[in-house]
This record gives sequence, C-alpha cells and structure tokens, in this order.
Amino acid sequence: MNSPTEKNVEAERTSGFQQDLEHLRQVPLFQNLDYECLKLMTMLCKKVEYIEGDLLMDQGEDDGTAYLLIAGKLESYHKREQVRYHVQSYEPGQFIGGIALLGKAIRFFTVEATEKSTVLRINRTGFQKVMQKFPDSMSKIAANLAEALSGWEQNQLNLANHRTLEEKEQLLGISLL
Repeated sequence: MNSPTEKNVEAERTSGFQQDLEHLRQVPLFQNLDYECLKLMTMLCKKVEYIEGDLLMDQGEDDGTAYLLIAGKLESYHKREQVRYHVQSYEPGQFIGGIALLGKAIRFFTVEATEKSTVLRINRTGFQKVMQKFPDSMSKIAANLAEALSGWEQNQLNLANHRTLEEKEQLLGISLL
C-alpha cells in the first residue's frame, strides 16, 4: 500500500509531466503531432535549471539539443573578433534550436541565461528515436518548419523596407534553398 507521501510524489510527477506535455503542445514545430508521439517526446525531455551566466548553446558547436524556455530569460548573441553582438532575448514559451533536432547544425550563436531559468531540453538522439517510432510525424514537422521559415523570411522582407540597398542585397533567400 502506498503511503500518503508516495501518493503526493506520484501526483506531483504526473502533474509535472502533464505540464511539460502542454508546454510541448504549444511549440509551433510540434503542432498537429499525434498525442502518443508528444507523450513519448515529453518522456525524453529533461527539465534543467540554469543560473545567470550559464551557456545553453555555444557558437561553433553542434550539440544536437533544443530548448523550450519554461521560466526565466535567455539571450542570444554572435561573437566576432572578441565582440558580442546581441541577437535576441527570449521569454518563457519560446523554443530555441529546434533545427538541431533534424541533423547536424553548427551553432552560429551563443545562448546564455540572463537570470535563473528553467527549460525543457530534448536531444537529437531522443527526438530521432521518436520519429522512427512515429514516421508520419516527420512530414508534419517538415511542414511546420517550412511554414516557420516562410514566416521568418516574410518578416525579413518586411524589415527590408527600412534598409539600404546594400543591406537588402545581403538578405538570405531561405525559401530559395
């Protein structure tokens, strides 16, 4: 027979799992995935806490990891000739580094915790095992990725209206890949 403490721990674990599952459901890359697929992906995620100054990603590495920010704040930057160029700040709910789940992806940016932060971390190996078990999910993820990249490029083109001719010529036509 389970003691009240054991029941509380099990309820807490179940509640935490459900919360993590709901967080993953909100990730655009994972939209329209089967419930069983998301459940398995949630089981393979690890909840990790970082403190201010901890690096989640380091420019130049291929760590094969993606992160869903649950709490806290993160910042990405690009280093060139010992200078840090701020790229973006991240708030809870944002998914970072998902492209690394699909295959080799050298990081062009460093991501650092700017305060105590909690993330769900999933690695490429676990993700690819889930995709082997649910092969139909890969086409859904590919469609979600194409939609996200198209939206990103549209945003870049909208921003191009405020750029000089030289800056416009340097825009990457990602939809041409």
